[in-house]
Amino acid sequence: MVGLRTRGDIREVVALTASTTLTNDDMGKVVTNRGASGSVTITLPTPSADNAGGMVEVRVVADQTVIVNCSTNDKIVIFNDAAADSVAWQTSSEKIGGGGCFVSDGTNWFFAASNAGANTVTTAT
Repeated sequence: MVGLRTRGDIREVVALTASTTLTNDDMGKVVTNRGASGSVTITLPTPSADNAGGMVEVRVVADQTVIVNCSTNDKIVIFNDAAADSVAWQTSSEKIGGGGCFVSDGTNWFFAASNAGANTVTTAT
C-alpha cells in the first residue's frame, strides 16, 4: 500500500543534552539537542572504510549552541570549503530548526544543510 512505512524506514532519534563523541554504531541516527540547557558539541568519528556510506542527521530543537566537529581536523566538506573543522548553529535567535546531514565517503564527512528557515550556519576551517 502507498503511504505505509516499514520498520526499516524508521530511524532512531537520540536527544543529547551534553557533548558527546559518536561512533560508527551511531550511523543512521537522528541526533537532537532536545532538553539541553547549554551548548552541545557532537564529535563525528574519523571517516574510514568502516563508516563509508554512513549518515548522521543533526537537528537543533533547544535554543542552545550546537557544534559538530570531527575527531580529525579538516575532514568536513561544506559549501566552498573541502577541509572544514566544524559546523555550528550558534547565532542568537537563529538556532531552533537548524540542522543537516553528515555523510561519510570514507575520506570526508559531506555536510548538507537542511535548515527550517533562515538559520545561520557557521563553520571553522
